[in-house]
Amino acid sequence: MVSFKKLFSSKKSVTNYSLNYDFESIKIPSKKPSCIAVFTGGNAPEPKMCSKFFSDCLPPDYVIGADSGIETLGIFKKYFRKMDFTPDAILGDMDSLKNKRLLKEFSKKAALEKFNPYKDFTDTELALILASKLRGKASTVILTGGSGARVDHFMGIFDLFSSPIAPDFWLTEKQILVLLRKDKTIKLLPEHADSPISVLRTTESNTKGYLITNGLEWESDKFRKAGLPSISNVISQENFRSKIPVEITAKDGDFIVACDYDCVIV
Repeated sequence: MVSFKKLFSSKKSVTNYSLNYDFESIKIPSKKPSCIAVFTGGNAPEPKMCSKFFSDCLPPDYVIGADSGIETLGIFKKYFRKMDFTPDAILGDMDSLKNKRLLKEFSKKAALEKFNPYKDFTDTELALILASKLRGKASTVILTGGSGARVDHFMGIFDLFSSPIAPDFWLTEKQILVLLRKDKTIKLLPEHADSPISVLRTTESNTKGYLITNGLEWESDKFRKAGLPSISNVISQENFRSKIPVEITAKDGDFIVACDYDCVIV
């Protein structure tokens, strides 16, 4: 019988925004996973859209399901039969989970930690807090789901790119968002010449950092100095014809690169 954890009484408000939590039912293994897949509720991409992405990265060796994210996880598990998407840990308040049978099935093998809906963290935050405790220096964290009609939910997750629990990739309904850290370079080769490539700032700053690019139709010297640097950019015609990837380098700050699922990410 899994105990129902109460982070605080409904009559007493307690705040804790340190983005840290000590899990009781979920044990942290000594061996650091190389690829941690986190599935959360909200709209998610169709598994077929993600085929290219997952074929180019290490297969997940630790899987976390947050609330109704286990329903998306179940769909991915059926589609990617050569990859093991069996959850290692399930957490959340389960207020949006419709398929209770799936929870019962997955929790036979997965560690399960339930939370009171009146809590300090969203289920996505809890899942990423767990991922941050699991990850090593070379680990990759992939978040799937969480996009949809509610802007506050979307922005809540987007804001986490400025936090210590930021994922490396966020697979949304239509696009991949990639965290491009300071002094790192990403290479992108889209399948279609008109596939949009956008570069966004994190919520940490409206002006921090700058970018160096090579292979875009509108290079970094034309980027905005404040706010969103570049939206709906595309690969240059020359690079597309020659199949040379676009290169984007972040300087003096972190950025987020948004691209379609047809992009090969290096």
